[in-house]
Amino acid sequence: MPEMPLWLVAVLLSLITAVANIIGGGLAVYQRNLSRSTMANFLGLGGGFILAAALMELVPEVIGLGADFVLYIVAGFLLIFVSEHLLEHYLEERKRTLVPHEDEELLLHPGVGVATILGLSIHDFFDGVAIGIGFLTSPSLGVLMFLAVITHEITAGFSIAATSRASGLGRGIAFASAVGIGLITVVGTVFVFLVGELGPTVTGVLLGLATGTFIHVGASDLLPAAGRGPSRLAILFVLAGVGLFYASDRIVAMLM
Repeated sequence: MPEMPLWLVAVLLSLITAVANIIGGGLAVYQRNLSRSTMANFLGLGGGFILAAALMELVPEVIGLGADFVLYIVAGFLLIFVSEHLLEHYLEERKRTLVPHEDEELLLHPGVGVATILGLSIHDFFDGVAIGIGFLTSPSLGVLMFLAVITHEITAGFSIAATSRASGLGRGIAFASAVGIGLITVVGTVFVFLVGELGPTVTGVLLGLATGTFIHVGASDLLPAAGRGPSRLAILFVLAGVGLFYASDRIVAMLM
């Protein structure tokens, strides 16, 4: 029986991480009777996880590529800040065309859902790149990178779907966003086998923009929204999100 090509093994493992994203998204989208308290708890969990990922992993990674790339962290933060406020102004101008009081029921501004989708898409693309580069280096490293990625994909899918729902994007879009970021991981893996390793400049720019996006979404959107909700347990879910990322990061470090 012929041995399976490395690229096919890498793509199949990337598909498994995509399934993990979809499972996480399904848990957030298809739960019945999702109250505002429960939504606030979910936002706290996702906010803690995303902010910890940005500050504990992505910021040091960007700085390691070169101090100049820190500018792109600021650019990513400002990009989301400006786009959200422009969208908010646009919605305010069209307020009479909206369903009365519908926007007052949202825990998050509608632009936050879009920003989170964009930020996590870049992040998950690099997850796929990491898997691909790992297999190009050695099969054992490729498997380790797969384990590193899958440890947080259910939480990532859950976070993006919960954020989309809280932004008023609807169940269909929320679930589609989880499916989308999962498939982007596969795209990242395929991309590596098609063109080879990304250059340090492209990597630094994209990682910097993604990091700035994560910081804004986590610190300026998700955590304040969790605090505005009626749940008294939101702060515990924020801490749980940070702890979940830290634990998964330590497990990966031990495996590596």
